[in-house]
Amino acid sequence: MGESVHCFGPGLVGVLHHPRAAVAQRTAVILMNAGLVHRIGPFRSYVLLARVLAAAGFPVLRFDQGGLGDSAASKLGSVERRQGEITAAMSLLVATGEADRFVLGGICSGADDAFLLAGLETRVVGLILLDGLAYRTLGFWWRHLLAKLRMRDRWKRLLRLRWRLAMDEYREHPSRAEAAKQLARLVARDVRLLLLYTGGSERYFNYRGQLSACLGRAACARQVTLELWKDCDHTFYLQRDRQRLQQTLVSWMQREFGSDDESSPPRREG
Repeated sequence: MGESVHCFGPGLVGVLHHPRAAVAQRTAVILMNAGLVHRIGPFRSYVLLARVLAAAGFPVLRFDQGGLGDSAASKLGSVERRQGEITAAMSLLVATGEADRFVLGGICSGADDAFLLAGLETRVVGLILLDGLAYRTLGFWWRHLLAKLRMRDRWKRLLRLRWRLAMDEYREHPSRAEAAKQLARLVARDVRLLLLYTGGSERYFNYRGQLSACLGRAACARQVTLELWKDCDHTFYLQRDRQRLQQTLVSWMQREFGSDDESSPPRREG
């Protein structure tokens, strides 16, 4: 199982994890930066995840987006920059003969970028959204307030509610209506989605039914897999959580994108 460093596109740097040839699949995973963390991911979670996925036969590219890690900064606008970078990443995987279909994913802002880019690139067939977007609903507020009332010093906590909720406002989310339409379009395209929320998303997501309540009927489609791990933190700090994540993603990838060797793309020599 090999790993190679690549410089590609507009000054981008990434590591490509090559799959075992005997089980190579035609679908590759591209991991997007989690916030300002460079391509290793929080607590090397991207490195470990890429290696287990490659061992299962899936090529994985983890690269630094413009201005992060080892990649050069860009003067392009946010959406234009991200679209150009993901196109370059896909072109690299096609040129090396690794894959011709792609699953985008990441933690936090990496999930936000993946969701945005999936609507701009038809070669995206899957999304791995870890603590991705969601919108507060009436059901969310009831559960949130009840949880606050059960805590010690509950009234002081309620007074600090507005400050705490403002912590996630730095992320770039489309409007709720736009996100619902985007999800419906992805489901209509038969894009497979894994949405996993941890306890770190409790400020905006706290029950399973919230996804369909905020994003509509498409959230209940067969293409959508939802996980809620309230006992796990946002960065998968504990080793047991990283291992659980690896097992979950490998199982999901094999179920949704596993194929016979005959359908794999030809691999280039040299």
